[in-house]
This record gives sequence, structure tokens and C-alpha cells, in this order.
Amino acid sequence: MTRRYWNINLEEMMQAGVHFGHGTRKWNPRMAPYISAKRKGIHITNLTRTARFLSEACDLIFDAASRGKQFLIVGTKNKAADSVARAAIKARCHYVNKKWLGGMSTNWSTTETRLHKFRDLRTEQGRLNRLPKRDAAMLKRQLSHLQTYLEGNMNVLSCSINTLKGLYDISGVEVGQHFYWQIGGFQVHAQVLITSWVVIAILLGSATLVVRNPQTIPTDGQNFFEYVLEFIRDVSKTQIGEEYGSWVPFIGTMFLFIFVSNWSGALLPWKIIQLPHGELAAPTNDINTTVALALLTSVAYFYAGLTKKGLGYFGKYIQPTPILLPINILEDFTKPLSLSFRLFGNILADELVVVVLVSLVPSIVPIPVMFLGLFTSGIQALIFATLAAAYIGESMEGHH
Repeated sequence: MTRRYWNINLEEMMQAGVHFGHGTRKWNPRMAPYISAKRKGIHITNLTRTARFLSEACDLIFDAASRGKQFLIVGTKNKAADSVARAAIKARCHYVNKKWLGGMSTNWSTTETRLHKFRDLRTEQGRLNRLPKRDAAMLKRQLSHLQTYLEGNMNVLSCSINTLKGLYDISGVEVGQHFYWQIGGFQVHAQVLITSWVVIAILLGSATLVVRNPQTIPTDGQNFFEYVLEFIRDVSKTQIGEEYGSWVPFIGTMFLFIFVSNWSGALLPWKIIQLPHGELAAPTNDINTTVALALLTSVAYFYAGLTKKGLGYFGKYIQPTPILLPINILEDFTKPLSLSFRLFGNILADELVVVVLVSLVPSIVPIPVMFLGLFTSGIQALIFATLAAAYIGESMEGHH
């Protein structure tokens, strides 16, 4: 996207009241980087950062307009309604300035049905008086309602239904902001890569330092790593059985990566590192990481079964009766889903609880909750590794 110069004046923004944010009692802690001060119970936003993001938005809109894209301007506050309508009509855009109807952007079929209904009633408006009074009154109420929220909201009169089908060309729904790298023709989620590399460096560095010179009489660090290895072996043997040996590295890698990732979210000061967009957090706080780990487990699950039984492994899907084939297939698809969403949900919820408590009460109060978070983080790593080993053992034994 080409960067251009836009005449964005901070003084004019301040005169327009752009710097006034939400009340201090009703705010999202993730907005902290964009808030500069508090005045009379209201947050004052950082106009410098606002101007920079506004410039980026102008670049995006300019590029989209040059490609003939359609725009929808939304502003439903009473004070902004007239300004939104004037600006939209001047720019020949669609607009919503009274009320945002449910499903307008996420359920186009419903919106299209409403528009068709509005068009038909408006066309038949002159004939309504010929109908019985009760039917005419009902249809007039419907027309009045649609006229308020569609004709007043969306510039329907100057466009056709077919034009509105392309209304949401550049719209997007995103939870929070993210920092991306452009590598070749691919967009890479840089936040996850950075934190994952830190976790991998911690694991490799600590393992190298401790075991590079093993002693006959082990040191404390060597004792610790031997205990961890013995623990992982016990988990693998309990869940997989006597053929657990070749699966210890996989189960151990899963357990240690998740364990260190979870703890890094609670112990490492990720917020110190400033990014152009978004913020750093534990790798397992991102759904992409947990889904990737779950897919690796799913691949290992099928690999273990095929290695042990060959193509005869697929015979389990028609046991005890072929009628259960869809259910048996669905069961294998839900395993990685349950693994990924369980880990992601618990880690995200734990971090959000700490963030909310820190914003509401003095810092010393959330400390016990943070210790509880460390405990639950370890439990989540153990649950993931145990279930992964159990699924692998199940595929090798061939029972459910």
C-alpha cells in the first residue's frame, strides 16, 4: 500500500473532540497504549497515534476507491447522524446513521430480504389504500419502520439491490491488532513467531547448558532434567504402553514447549517490547499455535496407527457396525479441535483475568491469582501431553 501525505491537523482534531475517549469505568485494558491521560472520569486518547492510524486508513480508502470499491459510512450517534448523511451523499457512498440492524454485515441474506421488502412496499405504496384498512395499516407500519432504518440509514434510493451486494468489499472483523511480516507473497503472524522463538531459545539454551558436560555425580541442573525426562517417560508409558520409547521425544517436546510457553505469558514482561501494532503474549495465547500443536498430534495419531497396522487400521471406522462410520470419523476430527480450543481458551482466560484484576484493584491483590495461573498453566501442559499420548496409544491398540 502506497504511503501518501494527508493534511491531518492535530489542532483541528482536538477542536472536534477526537481526543475524548470512553469513561474510565468502561474501557478495555487493551486500549492502554492509545490513552495518554485521564480528565474528569474520561480517558484522553493519544492524538499523535490516532493521526498516524488515520493516515493509514486514508491510504487504504484511497487505494480501494481507485479500484472502484464500494463504501459504507457508519455513525449512529445523534450528534453525528447529520454529518454522516452529508458526507456520505457528498462522496456518493452508502451510509447508516440511525440504527445498525442485526445481521447487516454478517448475514447478507437477511439484509437483502429487508431491502427487497422495502423496495416492494415502496413500489406498491400508492395501492395500499385499496386494501382493507387492517392490512393497509399493517403494511404502512412495516414501510414506515423500513423507511426509518433503511432509507434513512442506507442510501438505498441512489443504488440498486445488485450494487449493494458488493458493499462490503474491504470490510474485516478482527479481534485486537496484530503485527505481521510480509514474506514473499505470504502474511506471517510475527507476534507468535517472536514469542515462539524466545521459548525455543530458552529450551535449547537451558538444555545445552545443563547436559553439555554430564557428570557421574549429577549436578542440580542435570538432576532436574533427568527428573523431567523420567516424568515424561512415565506419562508416555502409562498412556501408550510398552512401545512408548519412540514417542518420548514427541510427547516431551509437546509438554516442554507448552509448559514454557504458558509460564512465559505469566513471568516474562512481554509488554516492555513495543510493536507497531498489537502486543506480545504467550504463544499458546494464539489460536494458530494451539491448532498447529493439535494438528501435529493428529498426524502422529494416524501415523502411529498406520505404522502398527497398515491399511487395516481404517477397519476400526466400521466397528462394531458400519452404521457408526460417520460418528467414528467425526470423533477423530473432534480430537484436535478439543485439544486446541481447550488449551487456547484456558490460557487466554487466565491472562484476561489477571489483566482485568490489575486494572481494577491494586497490583498486590492479583498476585495470588498469578500464582494460581502458573499452576493451571502447568496443568494445561500436562493435560495436553497426556491426551496426546493417550490418543497415540489408542490408535496403536485399535480400540475406543
